[in-house]
Amino acid sequence: MTLDTLTGDFFAAHQGKLLTVEAADGQLALEVMSVEETPQSAGPNSKRTPFRVLLRGPDSPDLQDGCYTFRANDDEDWRLDDIYINRIIAPTHSDGQGAFYQIVFS
Repeated sequence: MTLDTLTGDFFAAHQGKLLTVEAADGQLALEVMSVEETPQSAGPNSKRTPFRVLLRGPDSPDLQDGCYTFRANDDEDWRLDDIYINRIIAPTHSDGQGAFYQIVFS
């Protein structure tokens, strides 16, 4: 799987499951909370529907905004490198527990 062929369905299949983020100082498990397609963000030559992935992890340690490698805990062949993630405020529909992050694919 390459980034240019990646779709929201790929992450939707892991909704409610944990992904492992590999950081320089260790690993962190993040739960896939939701996947939202954002077709209004598509450019004129888009080859896929843009989407965003909402993730939740523990309050500590804090994951800094940046590029990381992601692995699925239930599939050892599932790996994505150099994925940019950023921390966001807790969504209004959440219980507010934990740290929230998003990945945006345009």
